[in-house]
Amino acid sequence: MNTKRIFLIIILLLLVFDRAAADFDVSQLQTDIYKTIEAVQPAVVSIRGSGSSFSGVIVSSEGHVLSAGHAVRPGTRYQVTLPDGRRFTARGKGTNPQADCALVKITDDVDALPFARMGDSSNLVANQPCLGISYPGGQGPSKLPAVRFGRIVRSGLTRGMLQSTALMEPGDSGGALFDLNGRVIGIHSRIGRKMDRNYEVPIDVFKTFWNELNSERSFTESGPPRTKLGFRGVEQSNGTGIAVDEVIQDSVAEKHGIQVKDVIQMVYGKAIKSVNQLRTALAAARDDGADPVVVKLLRGKEKIELEITLDIEPEAPKVELPSYEPREFRAPKPIKQLVNLPREFSELEDQLDDVCIDISSKFGVDTDIASFSIVGTMIKGTNLVVSKNSMVGDKPTAKIEGKDVELEIVSRDQANDLILLKTPNSNLDGIDLSEAMGSQPAIGNFVLAPDADGSGLVSVVSTRLFKSQKQASRGFLGVVPATYKNGQGAELKEVNDDGAAKRAGLKVGDVVTKMNDTKINTHRDMRTFLTTVDPKVTIIATLQRDDKELQKPITLGAYPSTSNHAADNMDKSGRRDGFTAVIPHDADLQPENCGGPIFDLAGNFLGLNIARNSRVRSYAIPGDLVKQFVDAQK
Repeated sequence: MNTKRIFLIIILLLLVFDRAAADFDVSQLQTDIYKTIEAVQPAVVSIRGSGSSFSGVIVSSEGHVLSAGHAVRPGTRYQVTLPDGRRFTARGKGTNPQADCALVKITDDVDALPFARMGDSSNLVANQPCLGISYPGGQGPSKLPAVRFGRIVRSGLTRGMLQSTALMEPGDSGGALFDLNGRVIGIHSRIGRKMDRNYEVPIDVFKTFWNELNSERSFTESGPPRTKLGFRGVEQSNGTGIAVDEVIQDSVAEKHGIQVKDVIQMVYGKAIKSVNQLRTALAAARDDGADPVVVKLLRGKEKIELEITLDIEPEAPKVELPSYEPREFRAPKPIKQLVNLPREFSELEDQLDDVCIDISSKFGVDTDIASFSIVGTMIKGTNLVVSKNSMVGDKPTAKIEGKDVELEIVSRDQANDLILLKTPNSNLDGIDLSEAMGSQPAIGNFVLAPDADGSGLVSVVSTRLFKSQKQASRGFLGVVPATYKNGQGAELKEVNDDGAAKRAGLKVGDVVTKMNDTKINTHRDMRTFLTTVDPKVTIIATLQRDDKELQKPITLGAYPSTSNHAADNMDKSGRRDGFTAVIPHDADLQPENCGGPIFDLAGNFLGLNIARNSRVRSYAIPGDLVKQFVDAQK
């Protein structure tokens, strides 16, 4: 191939690349996200039953609510809460645990019920943008659902499911996945361990089973209800039939005299060696309208022939799908840039990441404890750095312009987990706090978290700003205490090998009488105290050991998770809640990257990343609160 031809091919490829890049209009994408949220969010609901809470979406003015099959029980009463605060009574209808689809029907008379259209999942394409909207539960405002942005990973079905990058976790089950035309294209079902493993029941599955979903029963296939004799049995290993283990009360089997230990060998002229063969024979008898059906069985050594009349439920009347006003929709369009969205903002990220530095420190008095690293954010025109308090120890250092520099601790804010540090010299780069934005970023607004060593993260604001109640963030000591002698302290009955107490030298039999300035009279006093302090904090424990009083410095750990759910098999921040106000967004933020800033795509400082709370929630302290903290120390 000659040089001239190679040159022409390169030019052609560059033109194609430029045209593809030009096709990506982030402003239009942002507008589409805003419009979609405004249109569909009113129809996304929280569903609460006895001991359960999950999500759903209203798809008709008559109150049909789609949800997940593993969450709904037919005939169960539920309370459905809308984002506008209205609450209605609903009833569980059909549920298919195999396809994981279900329907809940609002039973109250309701005027002007909001609903979203059902779309089509058959024509989805890979890298098509989508929005997940649902109620993850726990942290966050109780009325509004949370928004997560993503893309379709697989346009084909994966084990009957769609796969997307719109994050979900427990509580999101039954929530909706929307295209940017505002149509429901899937229902949240389950997750895998990786962040892009979010699986949805395709909306076409609900359309296929619409008739069955409107009947109050559990089912696994379309068509008339499965015909059953009403017994539980075991397939014989020698292939002679199905042995009856239990006869269901008031069933066809009981009414016709089938007994425990009978071996069913033939039904409707068909040999029965397996459960599937029994189902096939009964279905054939049902479809042929056979009455009665001959069942041959073995009772001991006696062969018995019974004529059985099947109790077949009538097929449910046809239920029409919801009808919607005709409307033209844009064809599904892939946006390949969504695969690596931060790369599209690399120029802006390169400018913004200069405000970030890496801070290293150790905790406690044990010099063998490993060093911890966290991001710090420099403040322009000052020698100040702000970061995450609970991840910065007593003698922090930072690498600035290639040199290791000691940082002076100016102030710690326990309430919002902020720390203010001082560098030897004034920062040429940094955030301009005089321009810190204090208003609520719009839900669905893109935010950029720069990374000094990487390409940064792009996410969207999930819900409105809210106060984060303290729930999981507590110091972990690693002991089992019991009250000592009617209120004379907390005796350690067990000391975990991997806990903070063991590392500090505490032993079984020690009696803790004080933690910092708090007197400990009972084991409850100890537990209460630990809920008030953050992980990584060093406390002083006063204790009795034999006839001696000792004082031990203890650097607490983070409370370990005991859940085996995939949503909890990820790194979370030790201090991850209990903040005055947070901006929640859906970035895959690593705990060690907290302390860094977030910006909108115009480069405006919005806040400081403070915690990775859960699989779907990262938190940032709003910029105005960061400014208040810094200004108070000047």
